[in-house]
Amino acid sequence: MPFTYLRRENARAAGAALPAGERRHASPGPEPPVLELIGVGKTFGKTTPLAALADVSLRVSRGESVAIVGPSGSGKTTLLRCINFLVPYDTGRILVNGRLIGYREHRGRLVPDTEQRVNDIRKRIGMVFQRFNLFPHRTVLGNLLEGPLYVLKVPRPQAVERAKAALERVGLTDKIDAYPAQLSGGQQQRVAIARALCMEPELMLFDEVTSALDPELVGEVLAVIRRLAQQGMTMVIVTHEMAFARDVADRVVFMEAGRVVVDHRTAEFFARPATPRIEAFLSRFAVPGGAG
Repeated sequence: MPFTYLRRENARAAGAALPAGERRHASPGPEPPVLELIGVGKTFGKTTPLAALADVSLRVSRGESVAIVGPSGSGKTTLLRCINFLVPYDTGRILVNGRLIGYREHRGRLVPDTEQRVNDIRKRIGMVFQRFNLFPHRTVLGNLLEGPLYVLKVPRPQAVERAKAALERVGLTDKIDAYPAQLSGGQQQRVAIARALCMEPELMLFDEVTSALDPELVGEVLAVIRRLAQQGMTMVIVTHEMAFARDVADRVVFMEAGRVVVDHRTAEFFARPATPRIEAFLSRFAVPGGAG
């Protein structure tokens, strides 16, 4: 699937890193959440319908990092794809900075929105997939320039500066002229993250970004996401890396059968599993100091 280019206005993401445990949290003031899901549902199939999402509600404030965990098939990836409307949701509402995505109000009901309006919101959401989806015939710089130049219409000198700054954030300034085939899997995924950052998104979505990597390459990608969290980037992270989720996330959401089972602060989630099912799930992972 081609990469969806997105944009942000979250200037805090460029701030200095904070010590672990001292990440910025959203203030309790009147500012609306960056992301809000209200009773979202999604069903696949007509003959034998499968409820991939059922009455999912979630709020993510500016600067928060929320980890979505749970067993395979629990709806985690579908949830991310509904947030930026790669997969249309059937019921409920999804709002990004107060703007409804995918639909609009018309005579008291929701009707499909125009593609232009959907794309306008998508520009503010960065998504990094399991696969890197880099253009193999373009250099790293060429991959990073696509979105700013052709989607945001940023002048080339400014787009190049964005690309260089993004590569610095992911530690790949020396690879600016390399082609994807010359990079390791971990480096390619870091380029994919830099590509999303070039659009200056308000919200970043990560979908199991280490699942396609060799084990020895996982750490370099997780380190980049950890730095983004420390810098105040608003993120929703689907992951099976429990130790990473405990280290980076402000909150952990556990999903099963398309539903949110719990949405707890990270320390509470790992120290006091809310249900026997969650405790059994965590026991499969070696999480130092946690329930596993």
